Amino acid sequence: MTLFEKLDVNPDTVPNTKLGLHIFQVVLGLVIFILEIVLFRADGSVINGNNGWPFGLCFLSIPAWIYLAMAPRFERTRKAAQPHAMVVIDTVFAIFWLSAFASQAAYNTANSCGTACSVSKAIVGIAFFELLAWVASTAVSVYTLRYYQRTDSLPGYDRLGQSQNIDPDKAAFSMAPHDEEAYAPVQMDDHHDDHEGPYDPDSLGGRFDSDTSYRPHSTSPAPLENPFDNAYRSHSHSPAHSDPYGDPYGSTTSRPHIYAPPAAEDYDDDRPVQFPSANYDRTLR
Repeated sequence: MTLFEKLDVNPDTVPNTKLGLHIFQVVLGLVIFILEIVLFRADGSVINGNNGWPFGLCFLSIPAWIYLAMAPRFERTRKAAQPHAMVVIDTVFAIFWLSAFASQAAYNTANSCGTACSVSKAIVGIAFFELLAWVASTAVSVYTLRYYQRTDSLPGYDRLGQSQNIDPDKAAFSMAPHDEEAYAPVQMDDHHDDHEGPYDPDSLGGRFDSDTSYRPHSTSPAPLENPFDNAYRSHSHSPAHSDPYGDPYGSTTSRPHIYAPPAAEDYDDDRPVQFPSANYDRTLR
């Protein structure tokens, strides 16, 4: 059993841990870069390989940071994130920063810092933490390699961007207790037929059995007579419920009719044209 198996490392934490270590390295490298410029401009300071190497290593680390931090996180570039290559790159740059730390310390020992020796000592201290960050990222890369050898996949990178705690079939903002029923099921059907609501008139024990203004009649009343029917029925002897919109061409009654345009079938009729029944004697008076 390996050391990582004894520690019981959660594979899902590997991507963010690796990214955090590289961001920390970038920040420290940027500080070293700025302090080296201050040291170069100080009075009496000597520019040589001892302080030039840490300064140049800040630029040399940029491609490594981009590859190690970004390549495993995207699906299109994940094929290039070979675990063996990541272990090699992390190990090589850990050695590089160890040499940069030693080189800057030798620069101070040679008393080549002039009036900015405090700045040069700060660079030595920051370079030491930079070295520790690279050692930690190398350890994470070794764990990634061991995980890849067992499962043939990178730890946690395949699940980036996916929620790990919320079931997509359940409500995310449920007020249920945080247990096995932490997320209440989403009700997809708005019609609750199995439960009687508080406004269901049938669930109140016949409270609305009597006819009220809030409940329709159990027996529909007789339809009201057409108000326009009485106006034309005062001088008519037809039945009470005769249709006032009857066929004007086939009617033989003498009562007046409301004119209705002929239907499409009437134009195909072979009968002679007839005018609607009406009192045309008034036109001769």
